[in-house]
Amino acid sequence: MLKVLVIRLSSLGDIVLTAPVFQALHSAWPEAEVTALVKEEFRDVLAQNPHVNHVMTLQKGESLVSLIRRVRAEHFDVVIDLHSNLRSWFIRWFSGAPRKARYRKAALARRLFVRWRWRSQELERHTLERYMATLSDLGLPNPGPSPQRIILIQTAFLGDAVLTTPLLSALKEHYPQAQLSVLCTPEIFDVFHRHPAVADIILFDKRAKDGTLRGFWKTMQTLRDGHFDIAFIPHRSFKSAFLAWMAGIPRRIGFTSSQGRWFLTDQVPFQWGIHDADRNLGLLRAVGVTPGSGELWIRPEPEAEKRVAEKLRQAGILPGDLLIGVNAGSVWPTKRWLPEGFAAVCDRAIRELGAKVIFFGGEKDRPAVEAVFSHMRERAVEWVGKTNLRELIAGIARCQVFLTNDSGPMHIAVGAQVPTVAIFGPTTRELGFFPYGSGHVVIEKNMECRPCGLHGAQKCPLGHFRCMKDISAEDVFAALAQQVRKAKPAAGAA
Repeated sequence: MLKVLVIRLSSLGDIVLTAPVFQALHSAWPEAEVTALVKEEFRDVLAQNPHVNHVMTLQKGESLVSLIRRVRAEHFDVVIDLHSNLRSWFIRWFSGAPRKARYRKAALARRLFVRWRWRSQELERHTLERYMATLSDLGLPNPGPSPQRIILIQTAFLGDAVLTTPLLSALKEHYPQAQLSVLCTPEIFDVFHRHPAVADIILFDKRAKDGTLRGFWKTMQTLRDGHFDIAFIPHRSFKSAFLAWMAGIPRRIGFTSSQGRWFLTDQVPFQWGIHDADRNLGLLRAVGVTPGSGELWIRPEPEAEKRVAEKLRQAGILPGDLLIGVNAGSVWPTKRWLPEGFAAVCDRAIRELGAKVIFFGGEKDRPAVEAVFSHMRERAVEWVGKTNLRELIAGIARCQVFLTNDSGPMHIAVGAQVPTVAIFGPTTRELGFFPYGSGHVVIEKNMECRPCGLHGAQKCPLGHFRCMKDISAEDVFAALAQQVRKAKPAAGAA
């Protein structure tokens, strides 16, 4: 029987991050006996891990020589050093194991960045990614059997759904033979139904009939009948994880910050400071895949394009016209830029750029749009509450430039490859929901009070609302004009 020792003496967070490594080892070598070596105070972190057979501890006050003697007495076949300091080097070197692998932690690159802010590509890799790369030194680049049926569970809001599309593309790339299904709500069905990676969609109307106990049970039974091998759960809700667990899906991958993390078999650390689309791609690390960058995937449906083209014609907008889309609304009041600002920018776009301007939004956005119209002097088209999701996607895709608050339609514009100008107030880039990819502009003001929350608020906590009031119409118009200059020509334009 193969005997494997994994060394990660401390600290707490680093030891927690080793869980996917033990999962990967178990998948690749199911008959192996795996031992973890940690400091005595961290024993309980791995004591209940189903993929760890034994936990060996470094006792307080124990000498290095004594520890090495105990390691040698176990006659390990493989030693994996995930600590990579001088002490673990001695343990690994004198272990007597014929096969060894060492974690590379880019210590020099880290010191250069801390001391002189010298950036390096080495710093872009997460610690967990480095841990998994250590296994490749043992010939295990992608351990574990390839799943045949995969379900992605995303029942959050519109923007969250769009930011899941790179993960779908990556799953299809890494598992081309697998059948990939999506569980989502009816409100975001149109985000997924034309995605080339998706073979099937299961609807879960959690806000209506399926939200009852009977509806939940019916959805769970549908998942159970699907015989899925693995579930990827980017939505960090209790219900999503619980549903996958109740359906008996054997492997359930989600984030450490999930409210239902107790129902997950694999927990991937939730990272702040990166885009949410990249965070979702990070779930692939649990299956030994190093995630790259992707792109949001939103394409309009041909029939919806025809309906939108006809509605635009009736509104006096022809195929060759320069069209600027605007989203002045948001669920959270503090994420809405000032109505007089939107009005000033749109008036100038019509007069100086020769553009046609169209306002999108749901019925709840009507007060915000009406406030903008009350300040405008030029004529714009108002489609608030007049499109379904398919027509919204087609309408935004028809625009040459999109001006928006931090919102779901912003992500649709990015996914449809429309150059976007996004206005950020209470939220910041670090939260991970800025426009994904290059070619887009974020307008914001650096203030110590930002961010004041994860999603915005009903009113400014400090009462001054300067994060939005200090953004001038001149700055926004300059960014909009710059985007217009590099935008694709309108269909039918000379």
